[in-house]
Amino acid sequence: LEWLNTKPFNSVLYVSFGSMNTISASQMMELAMGLEASGKNFIWVVRPPIGFDLNSEFKSNEWLPEGFEERIKGSKRGLLVHNWAPQLDILSHKSVSTFLSHCGWNSVLESLSHGVPIIGWPMAAEQFFNVKLLEEELGVCVELARGKSCEIRHEYIVEKIELVMNETKKGNEMRSRACEVMEIIKNAKKDE
Repeated sequence: LEWLNTKPFNSVLYVSFGSMNTISASQMMELAMGLEASGKNFIWVVRPPIGFDLNSEFKSNEWLPEGFEERIKGSKRGLLVHNWAPQLDILSHKSVSTFLSHCGWNSVLESLSHGVPIIGWPMAAEQFFNVKLLEEELGVCVELARGKSCEIRHEYIVEKIELVMNETKKGNEMRSRACEVMEIIKNAKKDE
């Protein structure tokens, strides 16, 4: 939260795949390259890739591009958080602009209850349907990838981050819709 306090309004991408999911080592490498190439501030909750114990030590030197962690620390543009982060505190922070998420329903509600649009990467179960609903019906999400075994390129990741976080027509519409949904959620929670 101290790191977030140093960032401008609406300038941070929050990346988390929930407590039960992770991505492959090659996807992790591409995501890291995409985050770095985007030039955006980000917080990424990292866990070992598929095939490793989720609770084991995270090996940056094996699973991320060479020198990645040192470069992002040095530039103060990124923050890698190992295993767990206070998601609700992060999503409610004024500097957070967008959430790259697996689109589990709890994460969706936490994001939208704070007016934060989503870049979706569904992994399993109902998450695929959630992304479809969020993108096609609510207009608060764009799908980046689908599943744990899909092939993803860092250039495409940069493209989606820029689409949502930059002042594009689509990005502005998504932020506006996310704020509308936030108001709907607030109104639904009123004790009336």
